Amino acid sequence: MPYLTWMADVLRDAGLRVEEVDGWQSRGHRGGVRDIRGVLLHHTVGAPTGNFPSLDFILRGQPPEKPPPLANLGLARDGTWYTIAAGLANHAGRGRWPGIPLDNGNPHLIGVEAESTGADHGDWTQAQLESYPQGVAALLRHLGLPAERAIAHKEWAPTRKKDPAGWPGGINGFRDTVRAHLEDDMPLSDNDIYRIWDFKAHELNNPAAVHSAAVWLVGANMGAWQAERQLVGLRTAVEKLAEAVGSAQGVNADDLKKAIGEAIAEAAPAVPVAPGNGEG
Repeated sequence: MPYLTWMADVLRDAGLRVEEVDGWQSRGHRGGVRDIRGVLLHHTVGAPTGNFPSLDFILRGQPPEKPPPLANLGLARDGTWYTIAAGLANHAGRGRWPGIPLDNGNPHLIGVEAESTGADHGDWTQAQLESYPQGVAALLRHLGLPAERAIAHKEWAPTRKKDPAGWPGGINGFRDTVRAHLEDDMPLSDNDIYRIWDFKAHELNNPAAVHSAAVWLVGANMGAWQAERQLVGLRTAVEKLAEAVGSAQGVNADDLKKAIGEAIAEAAPAVPVAPGNGEG
């Protein structure tokens, strides 16, 4: 049976930080996995402090009930991915999901244990909010699987589990972000944005939620400001180029600028301003 020795490279290629735990490439409970059909999402219910305090427990397990390893991958609070076991890990337990054998998810699901206390309101860091769906998308892309194969443990075993708890927008919000990554990082739809901000508006007493919203808003505004600066620079460069070409070729520079401007407008039409956001 195969070992998932490609995981570290795939995560790094996605721009994520990776720590390789010694022996991970040959670690597995009774060998390797079978055909992988999805990624199972967990939280650790670990200590409230520390970057990845649950690593030792995942490596030791709780024999004989839970022989190690207890996950294939771990996600620390700073967004770093830990490759723990390329072989079979004991993480799924009894459960069911379409297309996966009943009560036999371990050979067919990559198990990710993300560091979290498991609080219902969520205690996810901003780094995890970004890194968790991005890493899962990288794994699914490598496997040729859709976002629907990002499966919450609470979906696999709804009568026993609640993880990953407290994720903004729930598991559907998680999958929406995974889907955006799989679609070449296409921007969120208006409905996605409304749902995320509606969640934030009802979490104003949660410092983590408010902080992540503020970071997102500041980042968006900085990105818009930088884009505008680049656009101004591009316009200046086009004007100088038109003047230089016009002078060398004996063409009226103003006519050349107009022609270039019309070509740019046709290729990238201006984005209409939303009602109420304009001047006046």
